[in-house]
Amino acid sequence: MLDGHGDDAWKYGVPVRANFSSNVFYGELDEGLREQLCLRLGSVTHYPEADGRTVRGLAAYAFGVDPEQVLVTNGATEAIYLVAQLFAGRSATILAPAFAEYEDACRMHGLQVRIASWPGTAEEGFGTDIVFLCNPNNPTGCALPLDELHRMVEENPGVLFVVDESYIEFTAGAVSLLAGAVSLVQGLPVNVLLLRSLTKSCRIPGLRVGFVVGQVGRVRQLRRLKMPWSVNQLALEAAGYIFRHADRFVLPKSRLLEEAALWREQLRAATEWEVYDSDTHYFLIRTPEEFTAAQLKQRLVEGWGLLIRDASNFRG
Repeated sequence: MLDGHGDDAWKYGVPVRANFSSNVFYGELDEGLREQLCLRLGSVTHYPEADGRTVRGLAAYAFGVDPEQVLVTNGATEAIYLVAQLFAGRSATILAPAFAEYEDACRMHGLQVRIASWPGTAEEGFGTDIVFLCNPNNPTGCALPLDELHRMVEENPGVLFVVDESYIEFTAGAVSLLAGAVSLVQGLPVNVLLLRSLTKSCRIPGLRVGFVVGQVGRVRQLRRLKMPWSVNQLALEAAGYIFRHADRFVLPKSRLLEEAALWREQLRAATEWEVYDSDTHYFLIRTPEEFTAAQLKQRLVEGWGLLIRDASNFRG
């Protein structure tokens, strides 16, 4: 999907005072990271490492896994398309609503796609080769408990679970930047691939840095499909700085979750619309039929410079 994502202020031609249309942590670029990128700007006169091996080593250390278990990608999106390419012509279940690129990638590579919803599908089995699962979910913000995820993976050993944890740092219960489901990789290495991202928590969506973490053999399969130099030099510089200065990128998670919960209550009281609970800093609102999300988006951006996401193009 080239169009239909958030952060689309370019469409409107008006100044945006506050951007609520994507789930990236708000605020300016970290000053230390800004200085590092300026300092290293001259490095773009050389090719980046073809596979980002220096950052791969730093990521592996942070994740607590072997470097051979990590693949550096052009955001989590490249990882999604590589997985679909690896399973071309086979079958996938997508737990919806979900990030549109799961389905787009599968359709591009000829996978038979089954769209299902959580939690009923897990009880009856999946019946496909892979399952794409966003945890916490995008766009609902709801998180699957880790013990339930363990059970689902254990009860379906013939299914590869692609677990997208792009928002794990914003979720109640996540301990640190890279904590969460690493134990799955170590304990169940055959049928789990984790997708991680620096985009949202570190405010660098324009630099595109993501990671696949999984069993060595599976990661090597993906590496054989990956084109060289897909992650540019400045993106690698940024990722290296972030891993070396992780303490600068710890989110104020408790404050974010408290503010989001308070805002949900205020919106319910002010509009009487349906405002959904969430385990993260973002959440969904159902507008009345006579006042669509598209109309609300247009009115807010043109009248007040507030940009929101029209989520009506998500399945379900």
